[in-house]
Parts: sequence; structure tokens; C-alpha cells
Amino acid sequence: MLAAVALLAATGSFAQSKAKAGVNAEHLRRFETDIFGPSVEAAVKQAALHAVRSAVGEFYCSDEMLLGRALLERYLDKSYERFIASTAILSKRESQGMTYMRVSVVVDVKALEDDLRQKRFFYKPLRRPIFYVTLSETVDGAPTSGEPVTRGAIHDALSHLLIRYEPRVIYSQAANIDLTQDARQMIEAREAAERAGSEVLLTGSAELRRTEQKKINFDDYTFYSCRLTLTLVRVDDGKVLGSGSYEAIAGNVNGDTAKRVAADRAAAKILESLIPGFSERWEKTMTDLVDLQVMVTGVNEQQANVIEDRLATRLPGAEVYRRSFFEDVVVFNLASKDKSRPVSRQEVEKVLRELSTPRLIVMPAKVEKHVHAKRTL
Repeated sequence: MLAAVALLAATGSFAQSKAKAGVNAEHLRRFETDIFGPSVEAAVKQAALHAVRSAVGEFYCSDEMLLGRALLERYLDKSYERFIASTAILSKRESQGMTYMRVSVVVDVKALEDDLRQKRFFYKPLRRPIFYVTLSETVDGAPTSGEPVTRGAIHDALSHLLIRYEPRVIYSQAANIDLTQDARQMIEAREAAERAGSEVLLTGSAELRRTEQKKINFDDYTFYSCRLTLTLVRVDDGKVLGSGSYEAIAGNVNGDTAKRVAADRAAAKILESLIPGFSERWEKTMTDLVDLQVMVTGVNEQQANVIEDRLATRLPGAEVYRRSFFEDVVVFNLASKDKSRPVSRQEVEKVLRELSTPRLIVMPAKVEKHVHAKRTL
């Protein structure tokens, strides 16, 4: 991964004379930022933090990711100055009590990477992730006491898929929580999932309700419906990866059996629909087993969406997967729909040039998969 960053650094221009003594110039990366603040000092500090965060965003253009995004952001807020080699004010003006500047910041990306590795922020995503399961469940309108019926149904449904898709599961000890309904609990669950080594949350709600009782062949049958909704959430950034809902009904002479059969049917229906497509998308999004990785810097979320749509539209033979968006850096993985015709760097560069006239850098790190474009919008 460092090879990709080092190549990018080598192509830029650097204020080497102002860099910290003893720092290898190949380990430096310069970022220029338009910034404003109540004072010169405040604006320069904000520009420096932005530069360090942008450098971290570029680390995602690899086969690795970073754990604990919330913790990482807090750590960078406190420690970013350690990785600054130099700063320079390129232009400055004042208006209505605010200072507007263009600031050049040189970041020691090698020191930054080494520090984050030492603190174990880096990890390599699993091709088959571990699921962290937590859901809410009610029976006839009352919260389930004890282990939810639907938890066992989800376990069996995933076990049925185990041979082909190899899902591994951790079950949260917290009962009756649908994380999609509580933002604070979602954040806490994501942190707990990361500590447990999980990369995907499986959360949702189940409503079990008795629908009728009737005789069938002289036996008294009880019928239960299970209305189940499940959502897959990426642990590191909270992005929703897929969701599904289904309602199933089952009857049995034993009411508890009717509940379980209804839950089994609902869970199987949803997960058999979600897991196969999810597994393929996950591998192509999180690993580097694709044709190209494309990194675009200096963009906001809206611009990243435009670029993603343009790549998908102008490259009909490619599947486009957003791997990450951190600070102002977005990374896409591109895979060919036709394995006999891989996506080429030339095609991608042409599409990016049509958006503007960016400075394009082809990054031949890791089997020549990387394409980098700076400020395409």
C-alpha cells in the first residue's frame, strides 16, 4: 500500500527546504487547501488537520481498510500535528472578521502510516465477513423475554447458506434492539462489533402475532404470523448494504412450534435473497480482487456521487463499487462484467477527463491496478 502513496508523493512538488530535518522527501505528500477561520493560526491548524485526514483517505486505495473510524477521527484530531512536515500560506485575504487563505501543508505519510499500523488501525477485510446480529422482537405486541425466537431462525437460515457462502455469526447479548431505529445504539453496536472482529451488522425487527385458532382434522391448530425486516449495515462507516422484509404464516397444534416455523420461513426468504448478492458485492467492494482501483481526491460527497454515476454510465462493461469515502477522498473498485475483457485504465482516465481536466496519475502499485485523479470536479 505504501508504494502507491509513495509514487503519488513523488509526482508532486514539495517545499523540501521547509520540511523537517531527516525526513525522506519520498515520504512526503503536499496538500493545498482553501480554508477560512477567525484567525491565521486557526485556519492553518484546520488546513493541517484536513491534510492529515486526506492522507488517511488515500490509504484506502489498497487491499486494506481502517478500523474504528470514530476512534480514528478522535485520534487524528488530537495527534495530527505530529505528522506535519511543513505549512505555507500561499495567499490570504480578510473579510468581515474572517481570514480566507490558501494553505500548503506537507504531510509525512510514512510516519502517519507507521503510527496507525503501530496502533493497529489497519486491517485486511475478510472475503467472507463475520456478521454481528441484534434485533428486536415482539410476540402478540409484547417484547420477547429471553432469547428471541427469530434469532434461532436467523441462525438456521445462515447455517443453511454456510456451505456456499460461509457466513460466520456473533450474536449480541442485547435483546430487543432494532439498531435502525436508534442512532446512538447503532454507533455503540458498530463499535462493539468492531471489537468482536465483525464487519457487518445484521439488525432488524420481528413481529410475531397469533392470527387464528381453528380445528383441522379434529386437532386444534394455532396460527402465527412473523413479519420480519432485516438490514445489513457496514460496520466501519454505517452504510446500509441491503435490506428485506417478508411476512410468513404457519400453523401447528403447538403454538411455540407455529411461531418458530413462521420465523424460519420469513428468515429463510429474506436471507436467501440478501446473502448471495451481498457476498459478491462485498468481495468486490472490500478486497482488491478487481480490475482497477480508482481514487479521486479533493471532492465532497455529492461530487463523489456524480463520479460514481458517470463511471457506471460511461463504462457499461464495468461494475462500480464504492470502497470508501474519507474526508475528501473517494475510492472505487471496478470489476469487469465480462471476464474476458477487463476494465482498462485508459477507459477510466477518459471518463474522468470528460468531467474536467484533472491531473491524472496512474499508480502502478499492486499489479498496476490503481488510477488516481485529483480534483475532477
